[in-house]
Amino acid sequence: MIKYLLSQLSILTTVAFVSMPLISAAAPNSNQIESERQTISSLTTTLQQNPQDVDAYIQRGILHARIEQHLSAIADYTEAIRIDANQALAYNNRAVAKLNLKDYRGAYEDYTQVVRIRPNQAITYNNRATARQGMGDCKGAIADLRIAAELFRLQGDSFNYQRTLANLKVFQKRKR
Repeated sequence: MIKYLLSQLSILTTVAFVSMPLISAAAPNSNQIESERQTISSLTTTLQQNPQDVDAYIQRGILHARIEQHLSAIADYTEAIRIDANQALAYNNRAVAKLNLKDYRGAYEDYTQVVRIRPNQAITYNNRATARQGMGDCKGAIADLRIAAELFRLQGDSFNYQRTLANLKVFQKRKR
């Protein structure tokens, strides 16, 4: 039960974190980078002892993303998915890393897997709309934003509902 609760907290924390590089990425300072590298090294040791530790791959991927090593992050998330194909967090975080590398199709495919696993997660539709827009699929982006807006509304999240409606208007203007 504790592991389940920690994984749910990790999902919420990571969803908040992984969106940040796309918004504004202040370069990590040298102390942060060194600290992240030490933790990565520790997780690498853990994975040598237990190569099936999905959580260690995900945590190491998060650290790689924080220091903008997106390819290494993608490799870790991919390994977590290989071990457990229903790891929504790994798919989500890998999609964010792919967005950072402007791999819009790859991000779209990963967000689609998150939708398969967690169909009522509004933020995923919102993020998938960004990937679709990057691919030039404005119609699909608008459809995803509509779903996101409705889910936010149903979940009582008025802030994100309003934000998504504003994004929807922007996307609809671009379509014209």
